[in-house]
Amino acid sequence: MAKLADARDLGSRIERCTGSSPATGTLRAGYGVRGLGCECPPYTPYPTPQTLYPILKTTIHERSQVQRELEIFVDEAELQEAFDEAYKTMRPKLALPGFRPGKAPMGMLKKMHGDAIEGEALEKLAQEKFREALEENKIEPIGQPVMTDLHRHKGEGAHFKVVYEIPPVIELKDMSEVEVEKRIIPVTDEDVDRTIERMRFRRAVREPITKIEDDQTVVKLSFKEVGVEDGREPGHSEEEVFLGDPDMLPNLKEAIIGHSVGDVIELALPTRRKRGAEESEEKSEPAEITIVEAEKATLPELSEELIKELSSDKVTTREEFGEMVRTELIEARAKAAEEDLEEHIVAKLLEMHDFEVPHSIVHAITHQMMEEAQQENTRHGFPANYGIDEEEFHERSMPAAQARGKWMLIREKLIELDNIEATDEDLEKLAEAESLKYGVPKEGLLKYYSKYDTVKHRIVNEKLGARLKEMVKVVEKVIN
Repeated sequence: MAKLADARDLGSRIERCTGSSPATGTLRAGYGVRGLGCECPPYTPYPTPQTLYPILKTTIHERSQVQRELEIFVDEAELQEAFDEAYKTMRPKLALPGFRPGKAPMGMLKKMHGDAIEGEALEKLAQEKFREALEENKIEPIGQPVMTDLHRHKGEGAHFKVVYEIPPVIELKDMSEVEVEKRIIPVTDEDVDRTIERMRFRRAVREPITKIEDDQTVVKLSFKEVGVEDGREPGHSEEEVFLGDPDMLPNLKEAIIGHSVGDVIELALPTRRKRGAEESEEKSEPAEITIVEAEKATLPELSEELIKELSSDKVTTREEFGEMVRTELIEARAKAAEEDLEEHIVAKLLEMHDFEVPHSIVHAITHQMMEEAQQENTRHGFPANYGIDEEEFHERSMPAAQARGKWMLIREKLIELDNIEATDEDLEKLAEAESLKYGVPKEGLLKYYSKYDTVKHRIVNEKLGARLKEMVKVVEKVIN
């Protein structure tokens, strides 16, 4: 299973929960403490180690499906050995007033720097013991372990606690009787005509105008949110649209025709759409729309010369071109139907499997989603954090991040159980097929495919998609 961090490196990167014990060296507060639900209590005297640990030196407490607390006791002899080694290492490096480096009496060194040296030695020993406990108990934590408690018992050793997370136990349920709908959308003559119109539009001759008379017009619009709450910057974007596009919002088209460049219109526009198996709320919000530019678009005639250009010299007549476009639309819709079906199956899997997703996974995904939103802003020429309230973003993104995390874990389980992988034979078959398709030497493609993981991921995803469809009953439904 792909881990968020290498378990063998975790012991050297344990975060400390500030305030969990008397000061012993430099403590670092990690995000994992609050996120994992750990509450660090104020310091209170502890019973003696002999009372707490009469036999066991390591105890694992189960805090939830995925959260564990590892508690370890270190006896006085081992602790003193670590302290002695620390003093031996630090003594040559410290200069005390009146003494040459490394020549100060040990008693004075302990009096002046003992707390710091012993505190650092204690934390180092705790990390070493944690690594040993991981190997001894065959623990593979994910995310960032967090030290929540570290106590020194004078003359009687020390003990500490580390909270960490593990992957949940996932038992895949039988879905052979689950029906999942596959939506088939036939290609009509109107679909073919609309596609050809868009192709003609991309080669249209444009002429700047000041007033918009009809829908054969390209307009550049500036959109700005209206009525945003105090303290938040209103969202803003620019977009170029062709009013003659069949998918153009009717109310937006009607509102623009008859207006001139520079006019400002206020209109309610949809802000969310339904996509695939994801159910999202569909609503409208007011926006301020400014007409920035306008151009009259004159589409070219669908001549033989244009048809040859659009078809890359494959066909010459309007009828042949129409059939070529129809075939491409059928292939595209078939692919979209398969992807939509897979999304519906994934939704069913998430619905039927109830388990806790580790906080470290959810946190990593919300962080990734934040980066995606910032990159999207940058691509549109805005500051990275434009219109983003980080606290509100994380709260709003949490359900989607949990769903992504759950699917990631189920996906890994399916791949593990079915031993899904991209073999050398798979790569060779793909290279052979795409060599014929693109006219590229097979050897060159195979060398490229073997070097980069993106192609292997693609093969794994295709195999996984096929496996998903085998798990359920697929029911086709034609959408007219």
